[in-house]
Amino acid sequence: MEDKEINPKVSLAVIESMIHNAKNKLADDGFYFIFWGWLVTICALGDYFCLKAGIANGHWLWNIFMPLGGIVSIVYGWKEGKSKKVKTYVDTYITFVLGAFLIGMSITLILMPWNGYKHSYFFLIILYGILSFIIGGILHFKPLIFGSLFSFVFAILSVFLPDLDMLLCISGALLFSHIIPGHLLRSKYKTENV
Repeated sequence: MEDKEINPKVSLAVIESMIHNAKNKLADDGFYFIFWGWLVTICALGDYFCLKAGIANGHWLWNIFMPLGGIVSIVYGWKEGKSKKVKTYVDTYITFVLGAFLIGMSITLILMPWNGYKHSYFFLIILYGILSFIIGGILHFKPLIFGSLFSFVFAILSVFLPDLDMLLCISGALLFSHIIPGHLLRSKYKTENV
């Protein structure tokens, strides 16, 4: 087979096309948004209905399912990390955003006994909105950005509602900022990364 001379313009076009495709490949499959969105929503609604029914132990849903969710996330992340061949800047940015979110959430939850449920839930709803907004911006994924706006609306609404209804606000915020965009993200990921 003989070597053919490569035209520099063609080479440049091929390189630009590869860069464009790499930039447009989605780096997130939506797993964490879907998983945590449903998990927190189920716990919030379960706690809400237990309290409405006069069952005082609904908070145990959080104590059981949140640590289990953490374990599932760690295992999933570990498996995903092993299968990824290349770590992109997008992956790095998302890691730092998630780190900041987890630190903020941990501080809010640790201070909940002193801050009270109403203030703590308000901050958590804001944090969920910030997470969706920033990751939506990094991924150029508008459903996450628009969904995050619902979190901010639910946070404002929660200020005017009784403490118990804060659980409904968390559920609504996660439905629009995590669950729906997460499923759309999963669908887009499957389409682009076939």
